[in-house]
Amino acid sequence: MDFQSLVAAHMRDRRPPPMSASAEDRYYRDQVTLPRLKLRLLGLIGTTGGTILLLAGIALA
Repeated sequence: MDFQSLVAAHMRDRRPPPMSASAEDRYYRDQVTLPRLKLRLLGLIGTTGGTILLLAGIALA
């Protein structure tokens, strides 16, 4: 038996079970909403932006 056949024979089926209509509506409604930015993430974005601006200022001077 070749390697590909051996792997295919031992792979589990990863398909999720079928959802009801209301569960499917909830799933897609939750996917559409934008995630809330946490304070730590906003701080990281601000720090990264400030560092980039600082380095750009140094490079142009």
